[in-house]
Amino acid sequence: MLLVLAALSASNALGASFTLQGTVSDAGTNERIAYATAAVRPGGKAQATDAGGHFCFKLDPGTYVLTVSMVGYTTSTATVVVAADRNLDIKLKPNSKVLQEVVVTAKEQTGLTSASRIDRDAMAHLQPTSFTDLLELLPGNMSHTPDMGNVNSIQLRETGPMSATGAKIHNEDYDISSLGTLFVVDGAPLNEDANLQNVPTTDVSQPEYKRDATNRGVDMRTISTDNIESVEIVRGIPSAEYGNLTSGLVNIKRVRKATPFTLRFKADEYSKLVSAGKGFYLGHSNHIMNVDVSYLDSKIDPRNNLENYKRLNYSTRFNFQWETAGTKTQWTMAIDYTGSFDNVKTDPDISTTKVNEYKSDYNRMAYTSDLNINLLKQSWLNRINLNTSFSYEGNRLERRKQVAPQRASVAPTSMQEGVHDGQYLLSEYIARYVSDGKPVNVFLKLKGEGVLTLGGLKNDYKVGGEWNYAKNYGKGQIYDLTRPLSASWVTRPRAYKDIPALATLSWYAEDNITAHAGRHKIELQLGLRSIQLTGLNSRYYLSGRMYLDPRLNGKWTLPQATVLGHKAEIYLAGGYGLTTKMPTTDYLFPQVHYSDFIQLNYYDIYNPAEHSRVNLRTYINDRTNYKLKPAVNHKWEIRLGGQIGKNHFSIDYFSEKMTSGFRYSSVYSPYQYRTYDASGINAQALSGPPSLESLPYQEVTVLDGYTRPANGSRIDKQGIEFVINTARWQPLATALTVTGAWFRSTYSNSQLLFDPVSMVVDGKAVSDYYVGYYNCNNGRVNEQFNTNFMFDTQITPWGLIFSTSIQCMWYTSSRKLWQNGVPDYYMSAADGQLHPYTEQMKTDPVLQYLVKSYNDVVYKKQTTPIALYVNLKATKRIGKHLKIAVFANRMIDYLPSYKSNGLTVRRASDPYFGMELNFDL
Repeated sequence: MLLVLAALSASNALGASFTLQGTVSDAGTNERIAYATAAVRPGGKAQATDAGGHFCFKLDPGTYVLTVSMVGYTTSTATVVVAADRNLDIKLKPNSKVLQEVVVTAKEQTGLTSASRIDRDAMAHLQPTSFTDLLELLPGNMSHTPDMGNVNSIQLRETGPMSATGAKIHNEDYDISSLGTLFVVDGAPLNEDANLQNVPTTDVSQPEYKRDATNRGVDMRTISTDNIESVEIVRGIPSAEYGNLTSGLVNIKRVRKATPFTLRFKADEYSKLVSAGKGFYLGHSNHIMNVDVSYLDSKIDPRNNLENYKRLNYSTRFNFQWETAGTKTQWTMAIDYTGSFDNVKTDPDISTTKVNEYKSDYNRMAYTSDLNINLLKQSWLNRINLNTSFSYEGNRLERRKQVAPQRASVAPTSMQEGVHDGQYLLSEYIARYVSDGKPVNVFLKLKGEGVLTLGGLKNDYKVGGEWNYAKNYGKGQIYDLTRPLSASWVTRPRAYKDIPALATLSWYAEDNITAHAGRHKIELQLGLRSIQLTGLNSRYYLSGRMYLDPRLNGKWTLPQATVLGHKAEIYLAGGYGLTTKMPTTDYLFPQVHYSDFIQLNYYDIYNPAEHSRVNLRTYINDRTNYKLKPAVNHKWEIRLGGQIGKNHFSIDYFSEKMTSGFRYSSVYSPYQYRTYDASGINAQALSGPPSLESLPYQEVTVLDGYTRPANGSRIDKQGIEFVINTARWQPLATALTVTGAWFRSTYSNSQLLFDPVSMVVDGKAVSDYYVGYYNCNNGRVNEQFNTNFMFDTQITPWGLIFSTSIQCMWYTSSRKLWQNGVPDYYMSAADGQLHPYTEQMKTDPVLQYLVKSYNDVVYKKQTTPIALYVNLKATKRIGKHLKIAVFANRMIDYLPSYKSNGLTVRRASDPYFGMELNFDL
């Protein structure tokens, strides 16, 4: 950037330049055409029109040929003399021969980094219920039946955690995969760092566990696709403009143009969806308003009306444009509402638990603004962009449950450290838990862009900074300590509004360099981004520390050649970069942990309510890890791509390594308390609870553990992705798209782990006195290889699009990482210190049990063979205003049985089908 600034004075010596700009619109409707390609020659400059159909070139004086093209329109070509600033109005005429030929799958981008673009037509043919369905179009992914009973988290370029049998599972230790994927909607991020809506539980069968999105990033169930114009999913090294991420970027752009009134009705075996929208001109062809609303009612199981998920989306968006002699200004803003409602009940007629209800309401209101000012006469600064957003969420989670203690369980009720009496849970009761969250997010971003040509080098540079604020103002957890949700409940309520805010500050600079060497074209993207948390207490390691993410992408385009009579263009691209994600509110400010030790547990069988007594010693542990660092991912990739005629291909190898992912890891400490001997209590002589002063006791010291945030997760990814798009074969009117990927993902810990043993020696638990500290790889290596074949047939005279997708998961496998079972250190309750574990300790009467032994069978690689599915989709336009679409996934499958650990595993799948009607009025 210093080179660019130093060369400004030299640029004036190259001669005056002028601006050639224009607006591209439909000749019949005057609707602005976004993403049309405008190109001038000589010079070979080309660019896509923006959302308002605008393009702009800086040119030296001379005569040029301007070509404007767009799929579905006749190409416009004109000779333009540039001797002063020019402003053109380009009208494109629809071409009836190609108007209905559309791209119905993700389009692999040919830019500097690996990315897929999904346009409106592809979404319409896919018939999605939520954003989750769009991931089917990415290399390595397959179609899935909607799962609205669980949080839908995104995973890019990985297999995802698996169980010992190879089944996909959720493991919260690796939530950084989804948390580290940045979702951007119209330039503003969706920030869920202050989300704390959860119920403290580890029971995976409970609805609150399946629907807990804390530390998992964006829940894709909440995102409707009905107002999305395009989505770019960046899997490689993103531009330095985007940060606070590790895995990738999802860049969503919504419809901002005049459109007819549209109605969509979709029905399948799980859900019903209706949406409506329209785009208006506001008295001026440059001012547009879009309004849309959608509603989804989904049943988790069509046979069960007691569990459902509902979603309501509303959006009003404005697009204003003004032009003066020296500037062109575009201001877009939006007001949005998203409501997401989860409800689960058990049937009291068939369940022993008569009351068991879960209800979660997610209500998000947001305002976003994006102001772009194009400076037409500035030589070094061409555009200024100011993006702001504000969002407020009013979220409420309620849990009601009938609790029937199996024995005289204890409810700790003290909020203070020290000795206190607890309360027995003697009979059935109704427990009620409420989590009240009110996250507020504020985003501010300022960016400047410019273009500078020095000799044969073109520099497109940008600099900017952004500030993000996240704070939860909710009341937090509300419940009666004497009526906990379970008999083993040990936590205490806390108010979310007492938790400090997160404020993230970043700046970035990037230069995109384009050079021509003969017929070769070389492009480089050099970027640097910083990130830091401001306002943190000085006790934190992160306080005042700035982290830098260098990023480099490059592309080498070879000269055109002729292959089999067709023009061929080949390119080689690659990149390397760091991506850094800061911890969330929950990781930086975790809830304190209460360790409750029962000193006296006297239950009086004659007068249980009056004469029983339970006494506890309570310790409060601060779980804050002041040494917590950000999660950093090291990414690199290399890609070969190109086209031969109208056939496109791309193959990409990537590698990602992260050893600082967030997780909750166990820590242990010694605790002292008394154990009172209640055997001498004379129940007949009691007139109230027994007194502690008259009872004999022993002083006991034991080890006990709790979890705290740590940078303890390791995720290594490597793989190969490939995409092939053929030209449309005539007279079959069919094109073939082949996508697929081989993924190898390693999930494990990156720090030593405390792991207690369950052995008992002389009637005493070993874990009360010794806990091993193991330098082991407690994780798995997973692989998968899949290929999808899509045959896309488009018969334009009939208005028919028909696609057949053959999806093949050739195999999936999972193997547990080897562990030797010998601890490096151990902790003793006697002093709470770590001691080296030596060979002599393997013969100690107690310490020998800290050595863990494993059956070799657990390390055996489990492989699931081929799974093949055939999916059908069809779209038919009827007249000018009606379009009908149907889909049937897994109509045909091939799932051969296979052997696993000597057992025969038989597989089956259920088809998933539905249809929708679309009206354009």
